[in-house]
Amino acid sequence: MQGWRSWRTTVTGAVLGALLFGTGLHGQVPAAPPTGQGTPVPAGAKEETCRVSGLVEKMADGSPLKNATVLLSTESDREHTIATKTAVDGRFALKNVPAGRYKMSVSRNGYVTAEYGQKKPSDPGAAFTLAAGENRQDLVFKLIPAAVISGRVFDEDGEPLPRAAVMASLEVYHEGRRTLATRGWAQTDDFGQFRLFGLASGRYYVSATEPGWGQVNGDREFSAAPKQEAERAYTKTYYPGSVDPAKASVVSVKEGEEVPGMDIALKEVAVYRVRGKVFNQVTRKAGKEVQLQLVPRGKRLEFFLGGWEAEVKKSDGSFEIANVVPGSYVVVAYWFDEGKTYTAKENVDIAGSDVEGIALSIGAGTAIPGRVRWEGKPSLEGDELQVFLEPETLQYWTGTSARVGANQQFTLKEVNEGEYRVNANGLSRDCYIKEVVYGDIRAKDDTISVSKGGGAPLEITVSSRGARVQGAAVDNDGLPAPGAWVVAVPEEARRGNSRLFKAQTTDQYGKFDLRGLAPGSYKIFSFTGVQQGEWEDPEFLKTHEAKGESVEVRDEDVKTVNLKLIEQKSEARE
Repeated sequence: MQGWRSWRTTVTGAVLGALLFGTGLHGQVPAAPPTGQGTPVPAGAKEETCRVSGLVEKMADGSPLKNATVLLSTESDREHTIATKTAVDGRFALKNVPAGRYKMSVSRNGYVTAEYGQKKPSDPGAAFTLAAGENRQDLVFKLIPAAVISGRVFDEDGEPLPRAAVMASLEVYHEGRRTLATRGWAQTDDFGQFRLFGLASGRYYVSATEPGWGQVNGDREFSAAPKQEAERAYTKTYYPGSVDPAKASVVSVKEGEEVPGMDIALKEVAVYRVRGKVFNQVTRKAGKEVQLQLVPRGKRLEFFLGGWEAEVKKSDGSFEIANVVPGSYVVVAYWFDEGKTYTAKENVDIAGSDVEGIALSIGAGTAIPGRVRWEGKPSLEGDELQVFLEPETLQYWTGTSARVGANQQFTLKEVNEGEYRVNANGLSRDCYIKEVVYGDIRAKDDTISVSKGGGAPLEITVSSRGARVQGAAVDNDGLPAPGAWVVAVPEEARRGNSRLFKAQTTDQYGKFDLRGLAPGSYKIFSFTGVQQGEWEDPEFLKTHEAKGESVEVRDEDVKTVNLKLIEQKSEARE
């Protein structure tokens, strides 16, 4: 947002309503006001607030929808919620809205959430600007009915499995790699039945997991089974009965469709146990009541319900984690004391036998002193700058953070050994991280390696002189393309560093303004119908490389690029 003051623009409500989903007045996008023109707010005058009103209705027949939630959001003010619900006639009105730049969404039970500027649910919405005193009316949102996937979960004997966790997951992209992200969750009833509702149209992987809290695993020494034989237990199974998601059947659903009969037969597989002891170096005693997690190594985005968790309860600090399928993991032990978290971890590889003798020592982590060195005038988005470390192998593990003081110095406390990605929160949009140096080592892709007894100084060089690339995107008819992705892709040699990619959605006029680009060569693209982050996939880029606009930027450059929209229409991307 560029302050509370803005220039007044006049746009008819009918045209703005048509922009929402490409209906009505096709392609009639309001022209952007000429730069520097408009009626400025007189100095010292009271700031005028705005009004936004419109209608929410069903896509199928145009009938009004009551109790839909209409939400305005802005990154510059997270303290206030601007929202309302629709009346019986489907109409809504938001009053006393401060002028500024917003995103707008509409949600209702049984329907897919819609955003202003979307052409279809998989596309991003468009930001729009409210000028001081503007009355934006007659916005129309047409909501699409949500889809449903239903079925039953059975064990290998054909018995229904109650309280099983069932998930519907979509393929998404994370740092250029395909992975699965959960979009719906349900629990089976006493007949093993589940119903995944509220889904957008798409191609889903449906999986089921036996409830971990329902499993009882006796100590192995009391079992009559020979120790050399693997135990067997149910593991996460994908429809219709595969433990490998690559061999699963995809369930395709369309808007408002209910797909029944998606029955899943859980599979028993060989499982193993992980045993060891925990010693608490802080208390100098056995690590009783320490919490344990066994987490898959790597960048896994799909939340693992019914995963491996345990608590050290034995007086000598010994632990056992049962029913672990073969794979590569990290055993993480953590203990809370007086607001501090102490941790220890150990890599574990499980193949064809139990893992014995894991020794974990809970202790204070190291302190890493650091400073931020600025190139250019310091520039923050808010009042505070924070430096934080993200563990490379633990996708859901919260990293360590520290506030940067007025002297640009900070101290990261209780940092345990491991690989961490260095990042910062609170930088303005014109900034970029130029260099990270840990001790005497310049970090590659902003990743540092902290060893036991480390504590080398960390220096982060931030430049506030990032380049800008601005312009507009148009569709195949030469008309403005609101709500489209615009992406700056660095040259091939630098594509291993995700922070060098810059992405933004076009506003209501099809305009964009990419800021904070590090110096170098880029290809600028405008996409619709693609997954967020898909542009980091090398295979995807090979197909579109020639369609991008090349640009070379240096610090503080401001360049203009006009783009033609690249539309993806593959069903796999819906």
